Amino acid sequence: MRSAALLLAVSLPAAVLPAQDREDSVVESSHTTLRLNDKTIRVLLSRVATGDAPARDIGNGAVWNGRRYRGTVDVIADGVGVAVVNRLDLEDYLRGVLPGEIGSRDPRDRAALQAQAVAARSYAAARMGERRALFDVTATVSDQVYGGMSVERPETDAAVRATRGLVLTWGERIITAPYHSHGGPVTAAADEVFWRRGSEPYLPAVDDHAPSGDCYCDVSGNQGWERRFSLADIGRLLANYGRDAGVGTAGDVRMVRVLSTGPSGRVTGLELGTSTGAVILRGNDIRFVLRTDGAILPSTKFSLEVLGATVSLRGVGNGHGVGMSQWGAIGRARAGQDARSILAAYYPGTRLSPLF
Repeated sequence: MRSAALLLAVSLPAAVLPAQDREDSVVESSHTTLRLNDKTIRVLLSRVATGDAPARDIGNGAVWNGRRYRGTVDVIADGVGVAVVNRLDLEDYLRGVLPGEIGSRDPRDRAALQAQAVAARSYAAARMGERRALFDVTATVSDQVYGGMSVERPETDAAVRATRGLVLTWGERIITAPYHSHGGPVTAAADEVFWRRGSEPYLPAVDDHAPSGDCYCDVSGNQGWERRFSLADIGRLLANYGRDAGVGTAGDVRMVRVLSTGPSGRVTGLELGTSTGAVILRGNDIRFVLRTDGAILPSTKFSLEVLGATVSLRGVGNGHGVGMSQWGAIGRARAGQDARSILAAYYPGTRLSPLF
């Protein structure tokens, strides 16, 4: 009798697929050729001062900064400073990723956890194929949240085992399989966030409505968000964060308006009229400039209203919106969809392929 847990069998590599909140950064959708000869991933845990305590070997792993990690933890000096790098098997790495990315204890969410395991493995394998000098990924939202052995859970471990070695591919290449917390009723196409590599055919805007008319992501209980800024606030934020968004120094902000939107309804261009001329923020840069107490804007799916010197934004979603919606995946799992169907919905046209 077959297990109730879905097994995405490695014997089906050629099957064509049809159609926690995170302060995530957008990462280019690069890929690597299929197959990795070395399954060891190198995770940058932190950068430290030279005199900080080294990691301690515990026989079946290591302890650093009060956390337990599988594999080894090395303190390495390079041209930048001192890096703490965890080297471990890719599958063990995923055991420390899933709880921080989508961790759930609800048995109904099994298929969503399996879909997350495939997406996270694809992301990590693509990064491993880029052959960086010191590390492959960081342990933060810049790549994937990773907590080591200390965060591992039975239900997420089971999802890693059930999908062992499976990645998403386009042609003969592994995709980075971007994902986000909550996409709203329509996820974002890749070119809506202005990735340097442009659009990807397997990352279109995806309608996330259920047959009932509700959004699959409604299981999150998220009713949307609102942010208010004064024009003076926006001027200060532009001065602090605009350079990283490719925007030079501007004068006082006097006007704000939506310049353009994408297929999903997200704002792709925001125009700021200043005393020295117009400034335009594009895609995900909007989120990284418009901050509240240091926290970036939840998403670019918002409406804008200006009353006097106050700018009000009302929006839905959390994250860049591209690829798999984690709450949408949970909603689909609870509606009876399996992991293969979930992945097909968010990464249309990709294949499930064995990595090893």
